[in-house]
Amino acid sequence: MKVSSLFRGDSALLRGNFLILTLSWVIMYSAGPIPQTYASLYYLSLGADEFLISVIAFAGSIAIALVQFPGGYLADKHGRRWLVSTMTYGLAVGAFFFIIAPSWPFIMLGMIIQSVCAIYGPALMAMVIDSLPPKHRGAGFSFQTIVTSLALLPAPLIAQYLVLTFDFDLGMRIAYTIVMVAYFATATLRLKLKETLPPNAAGGRPKIVEALREYPKSVRESISVWRKLSKSTFYLFLATIGVNGIVVSCYTYFVVYATSVLGVTESQWAFVMAFMYLSVAIPGIIAGLSMDIKGRKTFLILGYLLYAPGMLLFVTADFNMLLLAFFLYGLGNTLQLNSYQVLMGDMIPKNLRGTANGCIHFFMYIVQAVCQVIIGFLYAFVSPQLPFLLLAASAIPFAAIIAFKVSEPAVKED
Repeated sequence: MKVSSLFRGDSALLRGNFLILTLSWVIMYSAGPIPQTYASLYYLSLGADEFLISVIAFAGSIAIALVQFPGGYLADKHGRRWLVSTMTYGLAVGAFFFIIAPSWPFIMLGMIIQSVCAIYGPALMAMVIDSLPPKHRGAGFSFQTIVTSLALLPAPLIAQYLVLTFDFDLGMRIAYTIVMVAYFATATLRLKLKETLPPNAAGGRPKIVEALREYPKSVRESISVWRKLSKSTFYLFLATIGVNGIVVSCYTYFVVYATSVLGVTESQWAFVMAFMYLSVAIPGIIAGLSMDIKGRKTFLILGYLLYAPGMLLFVTADFNMLLLAFFLYGLGNTLQLNSYQVLMGDMIPKNLRGTANGCIHFFMYIVQAVCQVIIGFLYAFVSPQLPFLLLAASAIPFAAIIAFKVSEPAVKED
């Protein structure tokens, strides 16, 4: 697919819902990573210790897991639009607790609120896939990833400016204020989205009580969806939740390890993150354009394998070596995320995407929560290097699962 066809012609991807969602991601990813650059250090400054960081993350993951089943079920029964547009406002409300937090429990409360509002996750994923033609999904997802990567490129440098210009605490609170404003703007923009389910399939916005009453049914339907999907989809699901759990858990400790063990300054860490976002942009878009022609599976395997050298370099890196380590990590993350999303879109029928994604995300966040506690324990009480070496070691068997157990579908779902 030519890059120019993203913008013009009858097959242009950047129009309608996909254009609105891309613009909303630009807003969110311009702001969200600003405080994330030093988030774990902020939690430590509010009284948390190294293990409590993982406990905070555990609470958020459990909360988001519990809303995935109803989120997926409601997305397929009542439509995607209302969930995506309204729940984004909840993310802004949750950000307020990060701004006013006098201690780390307020951080946990804000994270739980945002996690509950992330009930829209399966609906958002389904809407994105619905909005992209099958033959151009790789290009669409990769374009979205690169655009958001470029949007978040200034974020670490903005974070650096805030914590150096003001004291660390005030700088972080300003950063979260920027996030809150951005989330309100994003939510307002998403009100312009159009429903992607046909009128007879989307039953309109349900009441909260009805949604709670339908929870057991949503769980049953989400679990039973696997009877209708291929074995390749199931193995892709297993590999994905395993990799995601370890990667997300390690990410929590990157800045802590870099500053406390490797001796990297906060300013240097901001440059490392900015370099990662910038350096993976071009390889990422090339891979995305290629996967529509050469297939998704190869890029998914490569993404997993790149974690190994990235983490092996990270554990003993100086500042210059960190740049290479996070180029490998960032590119691996981009390749595996895009390839997984596109493969799932190819494999899952349109009318089951919300339900299936709800089930996938439920187990993904449960595994993530468990991994966060395990990784936190290993980091705080065993060895700070061990979590990153575990990610490097696990990348190979997960890549083998994809290589030997996952096959790309002959016919891609619309």
